[in-house]
Amino acid sequence: MTPFTPNYRKMRFGLTTALLNDGFFSYEINTNGHGSLCLLWFDEYDNAGEGRGYLGQPLGAAVRAVPPLTTPDLLGNGRFANQTDLDAWDLWADAGYAASVSLDSGTAAEGASSARIEISQSQGTDWQLSFARSPVGINAGEDYTLTFWAKADHARSIGAWAQQNSPPWTTWLDFGAVTLTTEWRQFELSVPAAGSDAQADFIFGLGEETGTVWLDDVRLQAGSREVWRRDYSGGVALVNATGQPQTVSLGGELRKIAGTQDPAVNDGSLVTEVMLPPWDGLILLRQMEPQAYLPVTVTSQ
Repeated sequence: MTPFTPNYRKMRFGLTTALLNDGFFSYEINTNGHGSLCLLWFDEYDNAGEGRGYLGQPLGAAVRAVPPLTTPDLLGNGRFANQTDLDAWDLWADAGYAASVSLDSGTAAEGASSARIEISQSQGTDWQLSFARSPVGINAGEDYTLTFWAKADHARSIGAWAQQNSPPWTTWLDFGAVTLTTEWRQFELSVPAAGSDAQADFIFGLGEETGTVWLDDVRLQAGSREVWRRDYSGGVALVNATGQPQTVSLGGELRKIAGTQDPAVNDGSLVTEVMLPPWDGLILLRQMEPQAYLPVTVTSQ
């Protein structure tokens, strides 16, 4: 019988993802219900035998670990700085839906104006009222990031995607739905492309309900910043949730776990930056400062 070998990359990715928040993690062998559960233990659980709880307490929330993207904006005209920007976008409403769009110089997240879309009639389906920009060129398998500011006159959701501009209207990029509030908020969403298309339509789906939506500084770029870091008192958890290798600068010297299960990764070395493979994670150890003790003189009475 071939011995079972855990997928250490999959284990690291799951564990470090749980460490980004307050999740529970388990990676076990289970062939027929809980009665046959085989517990597994990994170097990351106790710093290769040094003891559990070695990471200590979190020092804050998870943050993105790579800088902003520098790839070109595939949309253009998303800043809504003038009427020319606004005219580059198309507002479409299906039967039973109605809306108008205008440049609003009274409110903006970036610059002096934003796009204001007033939805006056709705039947409840987002795609049947769209605010779109085309053409957009995308390549299958590549990661794409949508960044934009938005708000609404009341809490509501809107969708965003890129699709074919003719039947069968295949969706290439599905960014899902986001919830807007009455305050400006920036969204950054990343997904891999499901296909290639040089003439795709990028769409905001606004038809779910009536009301007013404002959009500003809309950008679509190749690449992804779904690379995360969370600092703990005893170390750092890193996650690369993209399909490409990512180099992460650590801002100081940290040490890898000196492990035995996957020594190519956990080799105990000191590092100031690391390369994370796609869909992988890593735990690094903080270099503890040596404690300084003042000399004490003991005298007998």
